[in-house]
Amino acid sequence: MSVRDDADLDLTDRSIYRSWVVHTIRYNDLDPLGHVNNAVYSTFLEAGRTAFLQPLFKEHGDSHLDVVLARVILDYRRELTYPGKVDIGTSVKRIGNTSVVFVNGVFEEGTETCSATGEAYLVFFDLQTRKSTPPPPRIREALQTLLIG
Repeated sequence: MSVRDDADLDLTDRSIYRSWVVHTIRYNDLDPLGHVNNAVYSTFLEAGRTAFLQPLFKEHGDSHLDVVLARVILDYRRELTYPGKVDIGTSVKRIGNTSVVFVNGVFEEGTETCSATGEAYLVFFDLQTRKSTPPPPRIREALQTLLIG
């Protein structure tokens, strides 16, 4: 289920995000240049989506249901430094039969300044059969509350 053409989607716009988490920048997140290392941004995206997914799986998931990361697209827009915090926005761009595409924006805390945007393609995975599987209806319904549209 696609909600809009990708060309119309501005991931730097705070208003498109439905779920938020605040994340503290740690000193060990820095690289030798003194700004947040590029690899940490992937962790920021993960923190955004897991803040939404973990409680959902705990309440509505089966013990053999999980997600696997199939693809990540990350755009670095502005450096971040220590100390500080970031607001990580999360929405759902698309829900497929066995997959979901999350979009994220990483913003300097309390500002409109976007430091990174990303997309994460996740596949629902049955740990017993080791194959992709459709999400349970309650999880699909919850994902739809984050759908951009």
